[in-house]
Amino acid sequence: MRELESALRETPRTIVITGAAGLGKTHLLGELTSQAAGFRVLRGRARELDEGLAYAPLVDALESLGREPKAQQRLWELYDAIDRAALGHQTGRPVAAPGALAAQLIAGLPGRTLLAIDDVHHADADTLRLLKTLPRTCPGLAIVVTARRPPSLDVDTAVRLDPLSRAEVKNLITSLLDRTPSDSMLDRVLAESQGNPWFVQETVLALVQGGAVRSPDPGARRGAILSRIFQRDRAGRDLARVLATLGRTRDTTAIDTPGTLEEVAELAGLDKRAAERALVALVRDEVLVDTGDGYAFAHPLVAEALHADLNAGERRRLHARIAAMLQRQGLSGARRVLEWATHMAEGGAPEEARAAMLRAAEVTRWTAPLSAAHWFGRAAEISEDKGELLALQALSYWKGSRPALALNSAQRALALLPPGRRHTRTSYVAVGAAHAMGWYDVALAILAKQLPRVDDPTALLAQRALLLGELRRPPDDAARLAWAGLPSCPPEDRVITAGALAMLALVEGDWPQTERAVSFLLTFAAAMPPGARLAALESAAHVLATGGELARPLKLLEEAEHIHRGLGWHDIAGQNARTTAVVRRLSGEWEKALADIRASAGPLTEAGLLENHALLRNVEADILLDQGRYDEARAILADPPPAGATQTGLRHMYNARLHLGTGDRAASWRSIELAKATGVPEVLHRVLAVEVIWHAVAGETVGARPAAERLDDAARNGTPRAKMAADLAVAWAFGDADRAHAALEKARGLPYEEARARLLIGLYADPAQLAKAHTLFTTLGAAPWRDRTLQHMREAGVAPAPAATLTPAERRVIELVAEGRSNPQIADELHYSRKTVEVYLSRVYAKTGLRSRLEVALAVERGEL
Repeated sequence: MRELESALRETPRTIVITGAAGLGKTHLLGELTSQAAGFRVLRGRARELDEGLAYAPLVDALESLGREPKAQQRLWELYDAIDRAALGHQTGRPVAAPGALAAQLIAGLPGRTLLAIDDVHHADADTLRLLKTLPRTCPGLAIVVTARRPPSLDVDTAVRLDPLSRAEVKNLITSLLDRTPSDSMLDRVLAESQGNPWFVQETVLALVQGGAVRSPDPGARRGAILSRIFQRDRAGRDLARVLATLGRTRDTTAIDTPGTLEEVAELAGLDKRAAERALVALVRDEVLVDTGDGYAFAHPLVAEALHADLNAGERRRLHARIAAMLQRQGLSGARRVLEWATHMAEGGAPEEARAAMLRAAEVTRWTAPLSAAHWFGRAAEISEDKGELLALQALSYWKGSRPALALNSAQRALALLPPGRRHTRTSYVAVGAAHAMGWYDVALAILAKQLPRVDDPTALLAQRALLLGELRRPPDDAARLAWAGLPSCPPEDRVITAGALAMLALVEGDWPQTERAVSFLLTFAAAMPPGARLAALESAAHVLATGGELARPLKLLEEAEHIHRGLGWHDIAGQNARTTAVVRRLSGEWEKALADIRASAGPLTEAGLLENHALLRNVEADILLDQGRYDEARAILADPPPAGATQTGLRHMYNARLHLGTGDRAASWRSIELAKATGVPEVLHRVLAVEVIWHAVAGETVGARPAAERLDDAARNGTPRAKMAADLAVAWAFGDADRAHAALEKARGLPYEEARARLLIGLYADPAQLAKAHTLFTTLGAAPWRDRTLQHMREAGVAPAPAATLTPAERRVIELVAEGRSNPQIADELHYSRKTVEVYLSRVYAKTGLRSRLEVALAVERGEL
């Protein structure tokens, strides 16, 4: 408990408590929330059938905000968004995204918030995905969940509860009976309970009730809850069974409110008076307990035992009666539709259940694609014609960035679907999923098998051309045929085709062709539904940013964000995360880029998105190498990327930079040669730039000239990034100030490239530019470049620009650093979060050019700060 309380001192924070049922997870969660001083507590629970109920546990947790006037409006908007989810783009109105609205609602709450959700192993996939992202947008949020198995979350603190040991069971029995148990009794209780504390108690009290063990305690003599339930009169048992079954999809605590007891009585086949008597008896015997807000089972295992006691026929009939009741009451809103569909799936006739599942899938497909995938899969299980449903499930998994699941469903669908539109669309989902996972040969095998079977091959030809280009395998006519088919292929195929052709042109180093494909992509996307348009905008931004542009990608990402707020999902295959990282790298927001990358890398790995994971980590390595953080970069580069020429070539190029930075020129040269040998144009211009620096830093400017000339030639038709690299390379190798000025013109808005251009202008034309370059490198934390520039300044007699003034808060932080305090100690002293202290130190490093706590402490000691 102390560990958990300590963990809550820092937010954002995600804490997970795991263990088998009955080990005390819910009790521990209650203790933690009751002692969470300074937090607004939002507590909810995921129920056993919540997997297909999009955002159900979150709605449960947010209910209490209905009593807060300032939060009410956003809460009602969230409820309305969930209820209108089924309408999607077809109404012509923007769709509010439940996930985005929930994040805004929580982020807008004053003070610190504790979101506590019990039994999160039952939660729907869209809720879990939202719980992953909330800490990134809500700095005052702590999340605590319980689960029987580790959930798919990014966890800061994990606590596992284990069964009681023999000694602990003995102590518990002693406390229950007020005497030490015999060895035979201890053995019996251990065997029956398996160390589960709740079952220990139930077993002991059942023995007392049966007279096998004596106890002076009247409460113990009343016997165990489970025994009392199964010995109850029929009315009480039936009422309890209904509550247990109904509680699998909704909160049943308010059973005594007007109208509710009548509904439950009807389901149990009781009149109102019999139901009232049964309810009183259940409360009297502590089967149900008063929680203060209503009545709940004494333990979740009580409800599980009651539901498990129903035979298959009884269970189906009860679920069917609940579904019929919900239908009579009216299926207004998505939440009610999903609850109805859940009970229909458990108790309806096959055709009725299938229809209900498909309705649930339609309700969630626009705003909760992972929930939709659940429903399409459930419907496929009971359908003879499975192909169409598996294809829709594959598409939903792809929208939800679950490529392995998408590939599995797509391949199953392709084995069943006849030739036609659905078959074609499913084919390119399968290829896209395999490609995103780095399974290049699998993707090519799918293409080879499906191309002869599709109704229009254009999109698949473009995907094939891109794969061959990235792998540097012999090309065929795929690219030419894809370009030829682009104007006339089906509208939904055009976005896939143009996106693949744009990436291919980028890999080939053909910028005019890249821009042509991007233009087609954006033109076609304008007429597409929101989901396809969102994917196209992110794809275009990704291509342009990778090519070295900044303004257009920023505008496209902003437009994509507006659509994302309506859909509630984006970042298909991790493309948004990677594009955002590249944009932050270009704009000089390096620390933000590193933080974003580290937050995104884990989820990408977990989802199996290995291609974009590797490319994302390349951006991280790029920044770390420029900052001289070689040990961190080495750890990243030690993780091999998916096997392919482009990925391998980029990794060799980064290794060349790493070896050069650490002084191993021979190893650096070997990596340069390996990178060039891949023959990938997008790799070539980058590694030639490294080769120029390899010579230039050693003063071998003449030796750098062949590489600079080759780069200059390769970049004539290349990306803005390649052209800027060529300008810098020629300036280095030939002392050409005009090319340095040309690089400076291209680098407006790109601080790192601007700093390198100013350094060269300072060396070859205007020494005053050295001070400006030094300031830029210092702000970026680019220590090797800063130090190199400082050396040139000393040789030229140029003084550094005055350091930026530190704020009082920053000064107080560095004073405590100089005293030897750790970040947690500084946070406690100044009543900051640890993250705030880290931010202040990052600003100090950026303003002063210092690189470590030790350097800061020495600078304070010397009076330099």
